[in-house]
Amino acid sequence: MREERERPGARRVRMIDVADSLGLSRATVSLVMRDSPLVSAATRQAVLAEAERLGYIYNQAAANLRTQRNDLVGLVMPDVINPFVGEVSLGVQEVLGEVGFFVMIANMVDDLDLQEQILRSLVEHRAAGVVTIPALTSKAEHLAGISRSGLPTVLLLRHIEGVDLPFVGTDEAAIGRLGAEHLLGVHGCRRVAYFGGDTLASPRVGRMDSFRRAVAEAGAGWDEVWSQPLEPSAEAAYRRAVDLLAAGPAPDGVLCHSDNVAYGLARALRLGERDAVPCAVLGIDDLRQSAMWNPPISSIATDPVELGRVCGRVLLAEMGLPVEGSPVPPAPEMHARASCGCH
Repeated sequence: MREERERPGARRVRMIDVADSLGLSRATVSLVMRDSPLVSAATRQAVLAEAERLGYIYNQAAANLRTQRNDLVGLVMPDVINPFVGEVSLGVQEVLGEVGFFVMIANMVDDLDLQEQILRSLVEHRAAGVVTIPALTSKAEHLAGISRSGLPTVLLLRHIEGVDLPFVGTDEAAIGRLGAEHLLGVHGCRRVAYFGGDTLASPRVGRMDSFRRAVAEAGAGWDEVWSQPLEPSAEAAYRRAVDLLAAGPAPDGVLCHSDNVAYGLARALRLGERDAVPCAVLGIDDLRQSAMWNPPISSIATDPVELGRVCGRVLLAEMGLPVEGSPVPPAPEMHARASCGCH
């Protein structure tokens, strides 16, 4: 078994593999590897024996570094209710948990004061690192403290001008192009819109600019009214769409700022019902639940779980620890379903 694991190209045995094999939590195996007195002698013996059988090798470099800091990594997010954040957190925890770090999610509700308070607290408590989607109105001065502290920090999605910290983001230009190609080329839409997202959010700016440019090059029409900024929630999208539909017809096709926005729009259009408003709807992110909607939501996949993994890998590199796997975000892909008219 061990020889099989160690062949070139074989998957590295992980801490979670040892835990699953014994029916234990990853945290328990981590405690054994760190020689914690909280684990019984019988459990310790069982874990060490199974680790030896599977060929698991503990990352001692990570352990040595953590003697200078605690095991905590802060995941500081603007909205923990957003399902995108939930999927990102899975990827972050998978990568960091494998080397014994514990991920704590903090919700700063896009509030600058709360963001500063949380980041200061993580520095004061000697956290091992931080992954954050910065508050919407953040500027360089709002992140100066975390930059000066030396605490390894990775920014996700929202790029802040003048901040010299590692950044992980999606390919906004490619997302916009994919949306335009699908709505115009596949469905023949002649009047389209970009629906949702805050005007200060860098992903909205990049995606909409690329989308609108491709629409103009194709000679299609742009619906300015349906392309105004909007809080990126299903509830806000539904309310806005109901008001717009009462005032006039919907565009032929809409690229939504996120799947969350697409859920609200799909409901307002009554997609999947007999009296549905004809409109091709695309989301962005392809959250796990999107394929289960009625109708299933077409979406440009950004793979939020893998984005979380990438953040974890970039953070480990900032800590000076060995890293396995790509530090590059996945390229967006079009996943067509019924909400745009594909089947």
